[in-house]
Amino acid sequence: MKLFYSTTSPFARKVNMLLHYTGLIEQTELLATSFESEELREFNPLGKLPALVDGATRLFDSPLICEYLDEKYEESGKPSLFHCGKADYYHIQSAHALADGILDAAVATAMENRRDTEKSAYWLERWQKALQAGIRHANLRALGDTNQVNIATISTMAALGYLDFRLDHYNWRSWNSELADWQQQLAAETWVLATAPKE
Repeated sequence: MKLFYSTTSPFARKVNMLLHYTGLIEQTELLATSFESEELREFNPLGKLPALVDGATRLFDSPLICEYLDEKYEESGKPSLFHCGKADYYHIQSAHALADGILDAAVATAMENRRDTEKSAYWLERWQKALQAGIRHANLRALGDTNQVNIATISTMAALGYLDFRLDHYNWRSWNSELADWQQQLAAETWVLATAPKE
């Protein structure tokens, strides 16, 4: 398999975290690139990262890539990170969607702050409200822990890591101290440390 990624993309980090956690990283060639890459656009016409190539299978969009990799992990006899039992499935997937929503707002904020022209106070305020609400409403029961990792665990760690990387002035830990404690417990995991963003 080949993963086209960026060391600063939180969506690529999410996929990379899953690869490391499951051990599928050993079967994957990591190709650091940018949206300007012509090779990337052969597989993803939108030029967005990450993108995964596995033989004839070509995927982009991090939730879809993660689900595909999870199927491979499950086929090897390991428990699925997506399908963690019928009773918990929708709780976990809701937590997964919330984490991706936090990422969307965080990335949009970071991109807006990098603009050379006048920044939109309206959108910056709207995204900050979304970030605060998302952090405050995190469902800790659905997020798992070091012994019960699921896709929401991984996506949430990617989101919080990006906030620390690009928007640390927001001090998200003040919005949810319980979530901050949860993040700290996972911060030393190998799959977290191995995927830390780099400029």
